Amino acid sequence: MKKFIIILLTLSYSFAFGQVEILFFEQIAFDFYKDSLLTKFPVKKQIKVPKYTLNFHSGSYKFQVNECLTGVLLVDGKELEIYGTYALEQMDFDSPTHVMNYENVDKKQFRIKKSNSNGYPNLKISQPYHKKTDFENFYIIISENYKRKNITYYLLIDAKGKIKNFCRKESDLIIIH
Repeated sequence: MKKFIIILLTLSYSFAFGQVEILFFEQIAFDFYKDSLLTKFPVKKQIKVPKYTLNFHSGSYKFQVNECLTGVLLVDGKELEIYGTYALEQMDFDSPTHVMNYENVDKKQFRIKKSNSNGYPNLKISQPYHKKTDFENFYIIISENYKRKNITYYLLIDAKGKIKNFCRKESDLIIIH
């Protein structure tokens, strides 16, 4: 009887405190980018990508989702906010959402860097954002950065990790001396 109670307690502890699987949004976005978007919109040069997700994120822009995806402009702080629990999880080096998986990438198309990707072209992927009242749909931005232009892909991903919609926007950088 003691063995039965010990086994029951062990199993109930394992089930009650088991980890909840968190979607790896940057990996989902990157896989969609390499498998679908690059077949439609191929690049001419090898793209530099960082090994760690924290180096994917760009802190130099205010997050906003273009009208091409939603029909209206959505801006961080007004309609959107970062998926906070997910962002905190990524700060842990032991997190499963910290290191990108590049096992099936074409080495002729991508160059994996251990630190921030310097040089062009490079790729940035945002953390997931959502509407303040909606935790079922997440917005991710993938940005192909070149010396004089950016190509931005806006992705809408549901809570199960399925890409629901995307759009593409190209912008030239204007340098004034």
